[in-house]
Amino acid sequence: MTTNESETTTDTADDPRASDDLRELQSQVEALRDELQATKERLHSAEKNLRWMAQHQASETGKSVCPECNSGGSLSVERTATGKKKVECRNCGKRLT
Repeated sequence: MTTNESETTTDTADDPRASDDLRELQSQVEALRDELQATKERLHSAEKNLRWMAQHQASETGKSVCPECNSGGSLSVERTATGKKKVECRNCGKRLT
């Protein structure tokens, strides 16, 4: 066995550099997983907001579909005493403000 062969066959548990590299890679994987989870949550929130905006716009044009129960034509738009719009589903009772 040559010197090069003996270096390549050493166990990674015996090499402190390998265990440090492994810990660093594991921390990078965890950081990427956390970032992925945060990105998924932001995407879900953006999709929900976009869906709500589309439904709200549809309710104002008379083609309303509730984003909660997906029933067509069930959103009603009323004005409050202060002039704000109050959107409410007649089917499931969900209020969108």
